[in-house]
Amino acid sequence: MIEAFAERWNRKWSACGFEDIGTEMVVCGSDVLPDSAAPCLSFDRAARPAPIWEVFGIPSQWSQAERERLAPYRMIGSDGAGNPICVEEGSGVVVLLDHEDRFRTRQFVNSGVGQLADCLLAYMGERQPERFRAAVRFIDAAALAEQSFWWHEAAGLGAEAEPGAGAIRRI
Repeated sequence: MIEAFAERWNRKWSACGFEDIGTEMVVCGSDVLPDSAAPCLSFDRAARPAPIWEVFGIPSQWSQAERERLAPYRMIGSDGAGNPICVEEGSGVVVLLDHEDRFRTRQFVNSGVGQLADCLLAYMGERQPERFRAAVRFIDAAALAEQSFWWHEAAGLGAEAEPGAGAIRRI
């Protein structure tokens, strides 16, 4: 499966006409992700997901209550603003946590790491919002819920965002 995704990634990278700078692939559980990808995402922790308190600040300064609240989340990467992208233990759901409010705001990204990888592939070089939305609907329909990560990215491609269930919530 790793080689299959890497091959699809490299094929689309070439088709988009990007320079061949060699995207590294990172194993994340049973899936694989690029080490970095548009829209300004990095997956430098994907091979060894870590609790939030081990990445942000000094671990001993986190209260027991904060650790318990954040215990289900393992950081696999981050967005361009430094917000952690996490996998929720148990469900495998991928979320983005807002570091500006002590990781209380949770934004849905994908139903799993495999769907995240495929959405990154669909996003690469895409300029047509409806084609991107159609691809995401096929990959992971929940990823287009209103206020979700991909809902915002699709809107940023220039089209009006689609209505759906709320995807940002406080934890």
